[in-house]
Amino acid sequence: MNTNKKQAEILKFLCLGLSYAFSFGYISLFLSHCSPVMATVSLSILSLVAVLWLELTMWQQRKLGRFSPTRLQKIEVHFWEVILVLLCVNTYFGQTKGLTLLFIHMVVIYMVLVGTGHLLAGNSSCLMPLDLINGLFRIPFWNYFARILSVYETVKDRRNSTENAGAATSAMAIPQKKRTPVWGVIGILFVILLIFSIALENLAAVDIRFAKALASIDRFLTSFSLSWAFLKFILSIPVGAYLFGLFQGGVRMNIDREKEFHERTVAKAKTVRFMPNMLYAVVISLFLLVYLFFFISQGEYMFSAFRGVLPEEFTASQYAVSGFHELINVVLINFFLLSLVRLFGSHENKLLTGLSIALMGESMVFACISASKIILYMTRFGYTSSRTLGLWGTVVVFVGALLAIVHLAYKKKTFMPWLLFSAASYVAMNFICFPFI
Repeated sequence: MNTNKKQAEILKFLCLGLSYAFSFGYISLFLSHCSPVMATVSLSILSLVAVLWLELTMWQQRKLGRFSPTRLQKIEVHFWEVILVLLCVNTYFGQTKGLTLLFIHMVVIYMVLVGTGHLLAGNSSCLMPLDLINGLFRIPFWNYFARILSVYETVKDRRNSTENAGAATSAMAIPQKKRTPVWGVIGILFVILLIFSIALENLAAVDIRFAKALASIDRFLTSFSLSWAFLKFILSIPVGAYLFGLFQGGVRMNIDREKEFHERTVAKAKTVRFMPNMLYAVVISLFLLVYLFFFISQGEYMFSAFRGVLPEEFTASQYAVSGFHELINVVLINFFLLSLVRLFGSHENKLLTGLSIALMGESMVFACISASKIILYMTRFGYTSSRTLGLWGTVVVFVGALLAIVHLAYKKKTFMPWLLFSAASYVAMNFICFPFI
């Protein structure tokens, strides 16, 4: 076994130990009733352990020559590691704890995929939903018994190396060492343990103080706290197996499978662009005309928040709530329409590209109207978690529409910047708004 492989084996067993410690801490955290401060501290420590676990896994992968991340991939890995730690800290500072916990779990899975090279496109792309499905199900469950296999493979390799060494020296007439009968050792140890317990019972019958000491030890061993800890350990075993399957599966599984799938997907996408460009142009034009008519007919009502003026028939709360979710839904519908155009239509048609840019431009206007309504509400009634989350959502869709225009006009890959902006802005929102809520 060469030096790199020996070091990879050591790193693998360090990760194996971390899987037991991490899963036990994870189960203990969610089954314990602790203060918000202690919960945040515990979760933050777990996030640092997850970062260490990923770094050891990536180191092991490099030692085995399986995958070496590029400079951009390293930057993205470190970005998600920082985001993970900050999200855990956000569980105390932030107000949307349920959403933050969901993001924490998604970030752990996604940063492992980035670090081990199992993203379909090699880096963050619009195939992110498929990447998350791969990280949630295929990799961890395919390697669910990786902890058992890791130990078995190591024992097997050492046994083979011992046998090879014995075969190499057989010409020197050195007798081979007999194998130790494992079940025989276990049987003898069981007998010794039985004899030991009988000895303790006899000593307890002789001395009352010794009997009391044994009784106190027995009460401790059968106490509820020890039983509860044992139960948490039992519950942590499947969790640890899943997590070790995710981390170690990134090393064990060949990244060429994701590359092949991506290549097939790209090739298949070219064959499904069967929609006539003129038909798509008519459809998008219809959407644009409807939106334009809406802006003209409802302009006084829609744009009054930019001037800080409320329509006479509305209070601030009614105006902010009225139409806010519907306008965001319209923007999401526009994104879905654009996805259909890009998937089933031509990418080279200039008319279709121009109409798509106009559609994203009107989406930006809808996002600005929604933001103005929520900002007007905040200036009058202050910040709440739902209001700040709504404002963050409008900013995210606005930036998404803007970057979509950049992609359409200049053929630039803009999904990764949008994804990184969304994650960073969510963390920043929780920290900035905490003193005001």
